[in-house]
Amino acid sequence: MISTQHDIEKIINPVLPDKAYNIKRGESISEKISSGEININTIAPLLKDNSLIDFFSYTRAKYLSHHRLAEKPAFNKTLEDIMNAVGKRLKRSANELWSSQEFQLLFRATTAEHLALLGLSEHVESVRQVIASGRIMSILPYNLLMSPMTIKKYIPTRSEKFSGNWRHSMDPYGLFRKMTKVVAIDKNGNEIYLGTRKFDYAVLANITEACYIGCDGCYKGSMVRTSLAALEKIYPEYAKIKKQLTLEENKAVIQARLLTSWLNKHPEVDTIVISGGEPTLFSNETLRKIVAEYKKAEHVKVLRMCTSSVFQGMWYRIDDELVDIFYDYEKSTGKQFYINAHVTDEFQLGAPEAKIAIDKLARRGISVHLQLPVQQGINFLRDDLAWSTEKLKRISQQAYYRDVDPYKLIIDMHSPSHSDITVPLEDFSKVISALDSHQQNSDHWRFRAPNLLTPQGNDYIYPYPHFSAYKEIDKKAGKVTYFIPKVSYSPRSIIVHTYEEPLLPGHNDDKHSLNKISNKDINKKIKEVVRAYHTLTSDINRLERTNLSKEQKSREAEQLESRFFQIAGIECSTNEPLILNESFESVYSAAKNKK
Repeated sequence: MISTQHDIEKIINPVLPDKAYNIKRGESISEKISSGEININTIAPLLKDNSLIDFFSYTRAKYLSHHRLAEKPAFNKTLEDIMNAVGKRLKRSANELWSSQEFQLLFRATTAEHLALLGLSEHVESVRQVIASGRIMSILPYNLLMSPMTIKKYIPTRSEKFSGNWRHSMDPYGLFRKMTKVVAIDKNGNEIYLGTRKFDYAVLANITEACYIGCDGCYKGSMVRTSLAALEKIYPEYAKIKKQLTLEENKAVIQARLLTSWLNKHPEVDTIVISGGEPTLFSNETLRKIVAEYKKAEHVKVLRMCTSSVFQGMWYRIDDELVDIFYDYEKSTGKQFYINAHVTDEFQLGAPEAKIAIDKLARRGISVHLQLPVQQGINFLRDDLAWSTEKLKRISQQAYYRDVDPYKLIIDMHSPSHSDITVPLEDFSKVISALDSHQQNSDHWRFRAPNLLTPQGNDYIYPYPHFSAYKEIDKKAGKVTYFIPKVSYSPRSIIVHTYEEPLLPGHNDDKHSLNKISNKDINKKIKEVVRAYHTLTSDINRLERTNLSKEQKSREAEQLESRFFQIAGIECSTNEPLILNESFESVYSAAKNKK
């Protein structure tokens, strides 16, 4: 079990892409693997007529058959010898090697050359360019055995995505803006990040930026999938947060302690959402300490954890000890603990490894709620809505079979940035309409919350033809803007969210495609917001032409957008900082001494 950042670094740092074993005549595989580095490059020459995928499949099959979840694989002496030798080096049983974090990390694909060795040569040149721009690739062996479309989720594309040129993609949900951050300030005026609050009732506690699962479309990708060196050049403010959110236990526990102090001054907050990066990269002992701090949050009623571990390659982290930590939180506080599990498709949902994790959680009564990013070319095809409909049906049906809640569909948050990755809003509405058919689909396996998530907040997207919005098409700028009204009767209010996406002929270029809104008050509010939005757009375009840095432009744009939010009726939480009477150095030092 890898328990600390130091342990992980001991595994990752020696992995060099340009070295392979020097194969000497008469030397056994066991002798070759007994010393030196272990990774994709060094194992590949030993495989003879087998491929790396064969090796991963064989190791996986041995693990699953040992747990009576699959048939034993046909004996292969070469693969058996390699597997046993690697197991000996890692001090793991060969039958349990597949569920070893050391194995999954050591044999990740992290370079363009790795993709060539894995038979994914068509991506080599583009990935080489993307990695050169500062992007971090990480494809676990587990995910390399999924479908070709699943694998695409982890292959980095478009070097400009987190370069600052796609301003929207740097923070597509608005988590690290001044208006949404919860921070602590020490007596010297230094600031550290504690969490994010976009809505009064909930705080998102990002406790690490580390994640080795490697989703290229991560909505925190500017921080999680970008190297620190590259991020320091693009957005120094984000780089400061990235430096803080390491896997260092002391920092994470103090962050939780300070956030709890802030929460106890805010009785309106009833939910903490633990997130990352991937929070389960922390050891069980560290997570126990973090959860112990959150137990002291007096007004909180629900603790949730957003994780990719259940379905995306780290199922082994959902072990009995970790599940007992979750169960103990419920038992000792009388409050609720939920898992929000990220998933890609039915292949990950139906994997035997996922069943192992789900069953462990179920035995302690911890419920699992899916969050599915809907991504063009991965689990959605905008030019084939029938295929997309059947795809989402299979995913939701598989969730029903696995007794997990098909909670939230999320339109790819990077959709507005480039037409290549856009999931058109109206196409999405048409596809989810098929899930509304009670004659063909059980209510038990309908996704409950089809969502559009933006810096302005969350919009529930209603099935076609019920989705309503005012729509503007700007052919010159190549974009479509939706003005989406939200009406509340307690208290009475009209809010208008705006959403831009690239103009795509045949998908969103029909100005008459949506039902007209007949309510006079709603139309009046929309007209007011349209005027304000045009002013905002002009101001931001003017800002983009200045010589300010990308980060300075972002700050200025945030101020402009804040004023626009007021006109649109969008309320933002007030997140005053937690003020400390001591320095952070003394806080950290006291915690270490106490430890």
